[in-house]
Amino acid sequence: MKSLTFQEIENNIINSRALTEENLRKQLAYLYRIFDYYGWCDLIVTHLSVRVPNENSLLILPFGLSFDEITPDNLIKVDFNGNVLESKFGFQINQNGTTVHRAIYSHCPDINCILHTHSTYGVAVSNQQEDLLLLDQIAMMFHGKVGYHNFDTLFINDNSQNGLLHDATGKNSMILKNHGLITFGSNVTDAFWFHYYLETTCKQHILTRSTGEKIQYPTKETLENTAAKYETWRNKNVHIPVSDSELLFDAAKRKIGYIFG
Repeated sequence: MKSLTFQEIENNIINSRALTEENLRKQLAYLYRIFDYYGWCDLIVTHLSVRVPNENSLLILPFGLSFDEITPDNLIKVDFNGNVLESKFGFQINQNGTTVHRAIYSHCPDINCILHTHSTYGVAVSNQQEDLLLLDQIAMMFHGKVGYHNFDTLFINDNSQNGLLHDATGKNSMILKNHGLITFGSNVTDAFWFHYYLETTCKQHILTRSTGEKIQYPTKETLENTAAKYETWRNKNVHIPVSDSELLFDAAKRKIGYIFG
């Protein structure tokens, strides 16, 4: 792939901001390909979704396709009652898998992207009683932003979501105990920012614990100050016209190539 100038990267980011269904299909398809690239997929089982603007509906993968097969065209549009509104190639959805997405979008109007994984390190952390270790500067961004929800049943019934919605209040990321990870964002880049670094933090947690050595814990002041810095950078980098979260997502798209424009 040819080297890009910063102006070209900035233009790509600005062009990706349009909140049209066509553009959101591209961004969500990129997310599926990126998650496959980093090994966070569970082949066909987990789900990433975006809210369709001005509709009570969402976009999600067709049940049966792997993450690296997802394109903007084969994503399925589903309403908040679980009805398939649009499926160009005849695929259906995993009703069980969409339940939590539909519940969150229905009750949380500020959330527009939801990412859920059963990744190796994420599940390993979810299987521990201990909360996520926030030790290095990246992990510290999650200070006050991680919720925990005890897994007791598969998300089959819509009325089983109240506990999860309660535990997710005011959080951007969650550890679903004995299950995996879920992150939320007001847009695609926000959700990816939280999920990328949550996966990294889970890996660091497991590797740190595996050494058996005494742990150096940061002070509360260090946690708070570092988290505040990352919150600022995620939303807006004062030195450049795009946010750090937008730069992160665009860099991930370049890893797999600008295949969807």
